[in-house]
Amino acid sequence: MNDVKNKYIRNLKIVSCILIVLVFVLTLVVVDLISNRFVKSNTNNAYVEVVETYDGFLLGKDLDNNTKYTIKTSDTFNTGDVIYVTYYKDIEKPKSIELVLSKKTEDESKDTKLETAEVTTTKKVVNNEVVTTNEVTTKNNTTTKKVEINENIDSIVLNYIDSVKTKVENYSSNENNKKNAKEYFCGIVDFIFYDGKIKGHTFNELSTSAKAKVIYYTLILDSKIDSKFPGYKDSLGDKYNDIKVKLVGKYLSLVEYVKTKEPELYNDLKSDFLLLKSSCNLTWNIVSSAFKYVGGNVVSLAKEWYENFRG
Repeated sequence: MNDVKNKYIRNLKIVSCILIVLVFVLTLVVVDLISNRFVKSNTNNAYVEVVETYDGFLLGKDLDNNTKYTIKTSDTFNTGDVIYVTYYKDIEKPKSIELVLSKKTEDESKDTKLETAEVTTTKKVVNNEVVTTNEVTTKNNTTTKKVEINENIDSIVLNYIDSVKTKVENYSSNENNKKNAKEYFCGIVDFIFYDGKIKGHTFNELSTSAKAKVIYYTLILDSKIDSKFPGYKDSLGDKYNDIKVKLVGKYLSLVEYVKTKEPELYNDLKSDFLLLKSSCNLTWNIVSSAFKYVGGNVVSLAKEWYENFRG
């Protein structure tokens, strides 16, 4: 009888201990949820332009309402930089500060904008079939040229890019494959930026959608090659310096173009770009540096993309 009683008491103690632990864990979870909700509901943000810098603080101007703030920080920023400030009640004592756009990039954007293109789509009947063609007007500094293109070219070029990507994915890590991968990459970059040809066609002969896909897959190709042959671009020469940033800039230029010219493509191009954040290890530093190749109001551009990129 005593054994049964002792066993019952022992089991009761075990159950009591388990219940106490469960209550404790649940309490911690509830407190954490309440704390997170409180923090989120009491967290404020502001885009601020750095006006002056001092030892231990800076003077900044809110880009939305022009209010000036004195903000404590041990980080180093330059006059003209755009920063994203997260704070609770007092912006002068921020929770965090992140660089959104450097003044250097904003200045460089005035001189380094990439070539733009405007596309006029027309349809005509040829041999009882509707043929879609695009008249593309490209502008680079003072030169303007027009070229009529056919949408069938899109498939030819994209199939080639896809075949290159498949080859590289199957490459083993040896010097011969590294050489071939570099040649493929340089050929595609020349196609995008330097009037190179793929299967007899130029980049400007593509539709806007196909152009975006070519750049998208080129960025993925670059990451795949770099994973097999780290630092492979180091020996490509000056022509290919900063090429990842240029590719991102070219893509962002297309996104900005379709926003008003071909709005039906905007959401798809924007969503595809955000996928590159993980698949190509895109950092905000790379993206913000690319704005110098986009042109326009780079501060507004940086604010818009920062909201998307950090989400």
